Amino acid sequence: MVSSPASSSPAPAALAAFLRGCERRGAVFAELQCGNADRGDVALAAALRAFRGKAAALPMADWPVRFWALLAATPQLRADGPAAQWPDAFAALARPATADRAALLLRLAGGLQEAEAADALGLDGAAYRDALARACPRDSLGHPDAGAWRALADAIQQHLRELPNDRLATLARLREDALAGTRLPPVEAKAPAPAVARTPRRWPWILSALVLLAALAAGLWWWRGSGLSTSSALPQAIPTDEDGVSPLPPDPMITSTALPADNTPLPAPAEAVAPASHPDFQLLADADDEARAREADFLAWYVAGAGATAAPSPDADAGGADAR
Repeated sequence: MVSSPASSSPAPAALAAFLRGCERRGAVFAELQCGNADRGDVALAAALRAFRGKAAALPMADWPVRFWALLAATPQLRADGPAAQWPDAFAALARPATADRAALLLRLAGGLQEAEAADALGLDGAAYRDALARACPRDSLGHPDAGAWRALADAIQQHLRELPNDRLATLARLREDALAGTRLPPVEAKAPAPAVARTPRRWPWILSALVLLAALAAGLWWWRGSGLSTSSALPQAIPTDEDGVSPLPPDPMITSTALPADNTPLPAPAEAVAPASHPDFQLLADADDEARAREADFLAWYVAGAGATAAPSPDADAGGADAR
């Protein structure tokens, strides 16, 4: 912070109280006059500093008119800014000219009487009334709209009451800076770097991109070459001179035969042959006889002698009995 020579003398309490009572109305007046809150705060800060330097030479009764005259005359409020806008309830303020809008806002936002507002703008009573009439909201027929006037006045008073805390803190800081006679030091603009100094920085990125593209191209070429040669190299990869190892046989040839057309009769299955014409019809007709016929040799041998040798003869039993 840079102090001005006048900051060595303390500001009187009356000046501090006056600025504290004007800062909220002054901020809303400046915001609605130029259509931008930030631009309005710049104008308010300039008016607070200018008024501090002139207040000591003025009677206190002249302070209100002098303060509002300084604020209305700031360059930021004499023309609409590039980002000026009046949304919603304040849309009627976009129509009047800048000077006529200031006459209206000194009454509605500044709270000045007609004579004080005219003095702040440097106008006589008739000229001020004409400016006020031009800024007054009008209906569709071009007549002054009393309802729109009251709605605009109520919206401005509500805006005064509902300023957010961060905005109030900013206004308090502007007031304290003005009372202390201080201001923020000017920001030194940095010279832009020449375009030639930024040009070499592009080459590393270009070289990196070229290297990456070359690596991708080499990888793609290797992948395609290895994919084409793998199939032909597989048979040679199997050794044939070791014991128990032989090369893979070639793939077999697969042939196919077309099925007969639907109208071609298929040969009858074996089961479809008439059973009576079969040479072994009698044998096949009885499954049990077929089983016995297959064992005929064994049964004949058993009946002929194998079973008789195992059974004792009646004569032998009789002879043994007689011997006893």
